[in-house]
Amino acid sequence: MVDIFTPEKRSKIMASIKGKDTKIELMLRKALWNEGIRGYRLNVKLPGKPDIVFPKCKIAIFCDGDFWHGKDFDELKNRLNPYWIEKIQKNIERDEKNDTRLLKEEWIVLHFWESDIQKNLEGCISKIQRTIQLQE
Repeated sequence: MVDIFTPEKRSKIMASIKGKDTKIELMLRKALWNEGIRGYRLNVKLPGKPDIVFPKCKIAIFCDGDFWHGKDFDELKNRLNPYWIEKIQKNIERDEKNDTRLLKEEWIVLHFWESDIQKNLEGCISKIQRTIQLQE
C-alpha cells in the first residue's frame, strides 16, 4: 500500500507537526515546576535532542508520542500501511541509537510515553525525583 497523499501534501502535513513544546512536554515541565524541581534545561545539544535535561545530574528526559515512537508497535503495525510501519520502525531504531550514545557518555536516559504523562503524571514526576536524588 502506498501513501494516500502526494509527496508535497505529505511534506506539508509532516512539517506542521510540532517537535518542541508539545502538550505533553509542557504538561511535564509545568508539573516539575509546581513540585519545585528546578535546574533543568531545554534545547541542549545532545544525541536525540532530549526534551528536558538536568545537566548537573546528567539526566536526559524524552517525552515520546505513543504513535511516533511506537508504543505497543507489535500490535499497532497490524493496522498500519507499509509507509507508517517503515517510518515508525526508523524512529524506534533512531531512538535506540541515541540512547546508546547517551549511555556511553554516562547520561541517565528516561523516556515517558505520551499516554503515561497524561494518565499518570504524578508517577512520572516521582520517577524523575527519585532519579535526581540518586545522582545528588
